[in-house]
Amino acid sequence: MTPSVAPSATSSSALQNTSAAIVLLSDGQSNVGPDPQKAADLAAKHGVRIYTVGLGTPEGTIVKVDGWSMRTRLDEDALQKIASTTMGEYFRAPNAAELKKIYRALGSKLAFEKQRPTEVTAVFAGLGALLAAAAALLSLLWFNRIL
Repeated sequence: MTPSVAPSATSSSALQNTSAAIVLLSDGQSNVGPDPQKAADLAAKHGVRIYTVGLGTPEGTIVKVDGWSMRTRLDEDALQKIASTTMGEYFRAPNAAELKKIYRALGSKLAFEKQRPTEVTAVFAGLGALLAAAAALLSLLWFNRIL
């Protein structure tokens, strides 16, 4: 597990959303979609930290899935740059045991906030009863059946 270099400075608007974070598991190579660095810049602009976890080895390996073969190689520089751009950290996970250690370390850095749901049923039931009473009163007045 190797932490990244010191995070870079970002704009003051980025400090407004300090509770948002993304954990990115990747080999660092981009082969489809938008440019990862542009995405990291956008995340940094909105104050989202990206913790990158590099999977694999710099030497690379061939991955076979559903009859397809693909050569993947760990691009640590790209992952470190993404992490430092967003004030996150970079971790390297060459194997499953190291990945478990990283998850434990991230668990202590990231806090999960559970919000209790607000019960609104009573408000709608009360509003419905009030509307029903108003409708009954207007009906009595409309048909001249005053109490």
